[in-house]
Amino acid sequence: MMMPQIVSQKEEGGSAVKLELRLQPALFWFDGHFPHHAILPGVTQVHWVMVFATTLLALDQAFTGMDVVKFQRPLLPGDEVHLSIEWLKEKSRLNFQYSVAGYIASSGKITLCH
Repeated sequence: MMMPQIVSQKEEGGSAVKLELRLQPALFWFDGHFPHHAILPGVTQVHWVMVFATTLLALDQAFTGMDVVKFQRPLLPGDEVHLSIEWLKEKSRLNFQYSVAGYIASSGKITLCH
């Protein structure tokens, strides 16, 4: 499987969404990254932000870059993860944050264009 299980989702005014996700150990992304200590790759975290923004916030802009991206805590198989995504239309920017048990795991800003 390629996507995490969505436990809950809350859309906020069409420009933001908060998701609770379960990272099933069988996710494709854990296989081989790393062989003896599986973690969710950062590129996958960014990819999921784009997938959820496209599907839940109805964005159709293309990815152009990232800024201030920080990976502070690994996301592990079995983690219950909170993901917040906010669309700032005037700046053509997505802000995102993953957290686990109240601790920020990763965050960043993704710039989009038409």
